[in-house]
Amino acid sequence: MPKIVDERARKELIAEAVWAVATEEGLPAATMRAVAARCGLSVGAIQHSFPSQAGLQRFAMELIVERVTARIACAAQAESGDSLEAVARLLEQLLPLDGERMTEARVWSMFSTMALTDESLRAYAEEMQRTMEGFCRDCLAHLVAAGSIGKGADLLREASALQALLDGLTLHLLLDPGRSQSRDAVEALRSFLTRLQ
Repeated sequence: MPKIVDERARKELIAEAVWAVATEEGLPAATMRAVAARCGLSVGAIQHSFPSQAGLQRFAMELIVERVTARIACAAQAESGDSLEAVARLLEQLLPLDGERMTEARVWSMFSTMALTDESLRAYAEEMQRTMEGFCRDCLAHLVAAGSIGKGADLLREASALQALLDGLTLHLLLDPGRSQSRDAVEALRSFLTRLQ
């Protein structure tokens, strides 16, 4: 009887191998051969799932987005009570405050840097940038609707500032990932939101 392969599970296994190689050796080292060795598959099996290196890289980026989105949705369902606290907890899901998020942020920053010179990744990176902008705007609009920040706030300007803060905090944590730095990052995010009240 032929072996049944869960193609989605195999693709995720391959993408996670890309992340592992990239975090240890850099994204250029995440070749099909290196990824195949990492996840215990043949190069042919990798190519069956991803005929091109660009397709493999794009899926690895997409999987990060899917997992972050799922984590945010899960956190949103669990939140109740104070709107400012709920939004702060949602935004914290974007910061590399634990091992999983640190891996995502490291790999995402490598992809974003690569997208500056790789046309096949640029459009996707720009799309994700717009998605992040929209998420920041939505969070602040929720706070306005809940009465947690003033209706006179310039949401576009503040959302841009929030996104820049998240980007800066992420970079800071990537470069210096200590417990006190994580605490400082969370405090900086909450201070930003509190300032808008």
